[in-house]
Amino acid sequence: MLDDILENSSVVNLIKEIKSNDRYFNKNRDKFVIPDLYVSNELALYVLYDALLKYKIILDDIYLFDEFLEQIEKLYKKIDNIEDIAVGINKLICRMVSIKLDLKDVNSPESKVKIVEYVYDKYVVSGYYVHGFNYSYVDSIKKDGYVPEVYENYYSRFLKVNEIFKRHNKKYSLDKDFSNSSSFFTDDFVMGCYYSAYAPLFFSKFLLGNDLFKASHKDAYLIDDYDLLVGPLKRFLNDSFDSKESKYILELVKDEWDLLHRKDKKISLLLVKRDIIDNEVIDINEYLNDSDDVYTVIDRLLSSKYNKIPCANAIKAEDMEIVVFDCYYDNSKRKREEAVEEELTKYRRREANNEFLDKYGTASIFMLLGSLLISLGVIISIFMLFRG
Repeated sequence: MLDDILENSSVVNLIKEIKSNDRYFNKNRDKFVIPDLYVSNELALYVLYDALLKYKIILDDIYLFDEFLEQIEKLYKKIDNIEDIAVGINKLICRMVSIKLDLKDVNSPESKVKIVEYVYDKYVVSGYYVHGFNYSYVDSIKKDGYVPEVYENYYSRFLKVNEIFKRHNKKYSLDKDFSNSSSFFTDDFVMGCYYSAYAPLFFSKFLLGNDLFKASHKDAYLIDDYDLLVGPLKRFLNDSFDSKESKYILELVKDEWDLLHRKDKKISLLLVKRDIIDNEVIDINEYLNDSDDVYTVIDRLLSSKYNKIPCANAIKAEDMEIVVFDCYYDNSKRKREEAVEEELTKYRRREANNEFLDKYGTASIFMLLGSLLISLGVIISIFMLFRG
């Protein structure tokens, strides 16, 4: 669906900048709320992915794309707040639609109606809901379609974990009803990216979000640091359960981790037409009759309205699109971070050596000078002796 866009050299370069240049990713995120999930620098990249998907769904015009991407890059450079960047992208799409429709006066009542109707048809009537899933399941979904909760898993073993916690009167259980055969979609592509990064949510929340033990770092699941995630769990189990129960839980966690990492981690989104998931219709009149300017109206129309849309029906492979993006914390980024750390280590060593020289180097110079003066004195003495 997005292959042509993601292979565009300008897109590739912008993604690299957002991953590596703090001018692009180091933004204020306070107003951008992702419920129950830790959000960090990766948000800037996921907002770009949201923009690319919206462009494909709404505009899909090769002749306008360069201008669209150029303006997005300007937004990232000039604006320091992620929420404002996202709003700016929605308003930019509104502007691009007016160009596509060849509307001279974007602020006229007639233009407003045409823009709203166009965006509504593309993004709502013919648009998509999204489900973020772990990339390890991509091949089976492409082959067999998507059946909620029917995939390779260890649910029966996790039920036993709940039993172990209850047996010890621990006020905690896995945040999942394993008997429920439905999953959830959303109309928010950024949220879909986070659902994919943390999928399956019950597992990431088990390691991150409970009151009994917590990972040492909030981003441990995002950066795939197994030791940071499991260390606190091990300490809790050693203090709370017998060795057999602890071993059972830790082996299950490792098996689940290995299952989820059969492939290199990617952001993987399942896109399904809205009318396949449910028949709820957003009333277009709410937007046509809105007194705000057209840019504000389109921003509101493109903003998320449904975070958790239940789906219990099987979806055929031909009725869905799968979009795969690179993670923010990919291998190349980790290698760059390791290279930076290596350079910092070398720098610290050089500084330590310099400090040593600063402290002892002066004394060494005076010692050498003293030795030279002594030698000179001996030579003069010998010369005077033979002269004398």
